[in-house]
Amino acid sequence: MKKRTDLLLPLCLCIILAACSHPTTLELTLMELDEAIEDKEFYRQAFERKNDSLRVQLSSGSWESAQALYDEYLHFSADSAGHYIELMEQRTGSRYQVLKTAISKCYILGTAHYEEDALTLFHSLDAREIEEAGLTADYLSTGVKIFTNLSRFPHPLQKDRNYSDSLTTYRNAYIKRDTLSYEGRKLMAQSLRDKGDHGRALEIFKSCFEKTSGADYHQLTSIAYNMALLYGLTGENDNKKIWLAKSAIYDFKAPNRDFLSLYELALTLYWGKDYRRAGRYISTHLENVYAGDFQAQIIRSSDAQNVIIEAALRAEREKQTALATAISILGILAFLIFWLLLIRHRQAIKLSKAKAQLEEVNAALSNANKIKDNYVFRYMDLSVKYLDKIEENRHKLRQIARSQGTDALLKELRNAANYADYKEFYRIFDQTLLGVFPGFVDGVNALLREDARFECRPGSALPTEIRILASIRLGIDESPHIASFLKCSLSTVYTYRAKMRNQALCPKDEFEQRVRELE
Repeated sequence: MKKRTDLLLPLCLCIILAACSHPTTLELTLMELDEAIEDKEFYRQAFERKNDSLRVQLSSGSWESAQALYDEYLHFSADSAGHYIELMEQRTGSRYQVLKTAISKCYILGTAHYEEDALTLFHSLDAREIEEAGLTADYLSTGVKIFTNLSRFPHPLQKDRNYSDSLTTYRNAYIKRDTLSYEGRKLMAQSLRDKGDHGRALEIFKSCFEKTSGADYHQLTSIAYNMALLYGLTGENDNKKIWLAKSAIYDFKAPNRDFLSLYELALTLYWGKDYRRAGRYISTHLENVYAGDFQAQIIRSSDAQNVIIEAALRAEREKQTALATAISILGILAFLIFWLLLIRHRQAIKLSKAKAQLEEVNAALSNANKIKDNYVFRYMDLSVKYLDKIEENRHKLRQIARSQGTDALLKELRNAANYADYKEFYRIFDQTLLGVFPGFVDGVNALLREDARFECRPGSALPTEIRILASIRLGIDESPHIASFLKCSLSTVYTYRAKMRNQALCPKDEFEQRVRELE
């Protein structure tokens, strides 16, 4: 039975440990994203506090302050960014400021779902003037962003136009000018991606990620999003989810509200049948794009939300069934574990009792060894002394026989005082007993009535009754052996044993057992 339980308990523990294994990288990243969503209000407040100083500077009427606030709110609030564009238009002084404002307005119009107005304004800009003002990189980058939005999703403006060609044209023009900055390397990697060279494109983004400051959340979210798209193209779906989640985390920390990472992640999780999380993420995404007034994002998100909500309702019913099954299985496992633990507990109790008994036996053996060692050494010493004394007597008798004759020898042999020196033997016996068990006499007195107790002075001989009890404590139980050992009559031993049992405070049949337990 014990072998069976020893095998079952580890088996159950393995099942439980397998069920409670360490979370994967994807699960940890999604947990981090959930925490970022919980903390989004904290990030928003920190963002507003950071921009308070810029708003104070705005009161001075400078174009630079309005432009700085536009850059800050570009991805956070289309309404606020549009407001700062109007202030930039009102405060322009140089040709550079006029063109920079126009380019910025093109971008915000496209983001706010005014693509036709954005294209009209963008095409009205003079490329030569832009070159002279040193704004060609900004102009080309804005063109890439406008045509990326137009070519990525179905749109009424597309009709028979192919905005992908325009995107390629502006992207290539930018790459010819700059392949060192992050923007240039990003466009180069995107170009490689579109040509099917996913490996080289991914290496560029990995290199950018390693070199980007941990606090540059706008750049980090762009890198993570592009890496996620590449992992999706190579069929690495878990890595796609991980990097979409990372991109969304950076979006919340930036904070950005015009992001696509959470939207794309929700759709990916939906196709992976993680309906609950997908529904929560798409709802969070909608909340952000509504708050930021990014209308183009709202149109795309609404279509996805209908699909996800419908799937979530179906999944809820499936989860209820799965939950009932899981509860049943857990109940069975819990009962099995309880049963095994109960058996284990019983075995532990038995083991504890056996251990206690073993300790008692060891204590008794230790006590017996202590007694044996003390008495053996004392009586070895005593035996040597008596052997020496016998040798002395033999020598003395030989001397008497030679010098005084036979009559004197016989007279000496008849002198009993020379051979019956038991008094010294029992003195050593008493001394050894009290050395091994210093509290023996007090222990005996505690077992007897007050009127039957013994008074033993230090250095005096022990009474015969105490010596009889000491013999019992040493393991000499039989009365004839005690009488022989103490050189007294058998009747004396019987009488004293009976007398002390009758004078005991405890039951008679327990008295001598308690004497054996005295220390």
